[in-house]
Amino acid sequence: MVSKNSNKDRVTKELALLITPLLTAYLFVAFYEAGYCSFFGIPYELIDINFTDVLLTNRLTLMVVVIAFLWISLYYNVLPSANSPVFRGMITLILFLSLWLGSWFGGSDAQQKQDFLVMTLGEKDYALIKIYDDKMILSPINKANKTFKKAFHVVKIGQFSQYQLIEENIGPLLPE
Repeated sequence: MVSKNSNKDRVTKELALLITPLLTAYLFVAFYEAGYCSFFGIPYELIDINFTDVLLTNRLTLMVVVIAFLWISLYYNVLPSANSPVFRGMITLILFLSLWLGSWFGGSDAQQKQDFLVMTLGEKDYALIKIYDDKMILSPINKANKTFKKAFHVVKIGQFSQYQLIEENIGPLLPE
């Protein structure tokens, strides 16, 4: 006969097995975006994350989710209880690692990015830094010095439809 506590413990462990990788992926993507935007001086308020971003951000998201899932699975089968401090500590560690790794990879990718879509308005060049929903975030750049200003313009997609965005290898860019 299985006790109520045993069933409750099993449900808790199974929920942790399901929810932790999903939460880890979301936190990883959120902090990845924060690290990326921080390098370019884009306010965090402009970040918009949806389910597609969580699935498609990059291979690192998948790596983090798989590691979280495998780690939880390993301990799920080894530890006797979801109330175990090791089990709870492990979940906390996975979540904090996803925060730190997301922020670090986002900032690192921003610093190393070489290919940008570039638009010329008048005599100024602008690099497309990020797209969120229907908004493009453009930053003024100096192609000769490979620098950008930590200033930006937020424009709706299609607002500058008469201008071309041309992919150019102008990076990595450094802040002025």
